[in-house]
This record gives sequence, structure tokens and C-alpha cells, in this order.
Amino acid sequence: MTVLVTGGCGYIGSHMVWNLHDAGDEVVIVDNLTTGFRNQIPGDVKVYVGDVADQELIKKVITDNGITAIIHFAGSIVVPESVTNPLDYYSNNTVKSRALIESAVKGNVPHFIFSSTAAVYGNPANADKPIQENCELAPISPYG
Repeated sequence: MTVLVTGGCGYIGSHMVWNLHDAGDEVVIVDNLTTGFRNQIPGDVKVYVGDVADQELIKKVITDNGITAIIHFAGSIVVPESVTNPLDYYSNNTVKSRALIESAVKGNVPHFIFSSTAAVYGNPANADKPIQENCELAPISPYG
């Protein structure tokens, strides 16, 4: 299996890259390095510096590396910043994710994992319990 990890040089993405690498999977990264760092990943992992919405780049990555799965971590995640710059968050977390999904479909990538957030649930009344997937969606910020 060859896995493309978007945002693979970031905190969460780099942990996934290490786990996949240690398990013997081939790993490829696309990261714009806005908040990620190359020194967080194994030296033998191929990194393409670019944007997940660049469909020509993603097509090349899929084709050149035989990508069979994509794990998408290239989202913006700072809640106060999402309130200050909501259009930037909608662009990166929605519009660009949609472009990446389209590239995956066009490239016949059979597996796609989207890293989401519990922020879509807002502050549920049963916050003292673990939040379940079937809780009411009630985001309180553009990030959510």
C-alpha cells in the first residue's frame, strides 16, 4: 500500500507518517509547510511541497507513486483564528478538501480518510460523557 498523507509534516500528520513508515507502508507527503516541518518525518519519505487543491500536483503524486490511500490532515485548526479569518478557513478546510477528494476520485484512489474534529458538535449538553458520532451537529466557530 502506498499512502499519501496530506499535512504529513505537521504535528498529527507526522505521527501518522511515522506509524505508517514503521509498519512498512510506502508513504508520500504533500504539505505546503505553512505549519509543518520536514525534520519531523523520516528522511526517506518523499515530500512534495505544494497545495492539496493543486489538482495537477495531486494527479502527478497519485500517478507517479501508485497511491492507494489518502489520509487528509492538511486542515487549518486554530479556533480563534477561524473566527478572525472565517473565509480562509472555509477555503482551506472545505474548498481545498473538495478539490483533493475530486483528485482522489479522478485518480481512482480506493481509500480516503478525512481527519475531522469534534468541534462540529459544539458544546453538547452531555459534555461530561464521551461525544458520540450521532450527537447533534452544532458548531460554534468556522473551524467547527
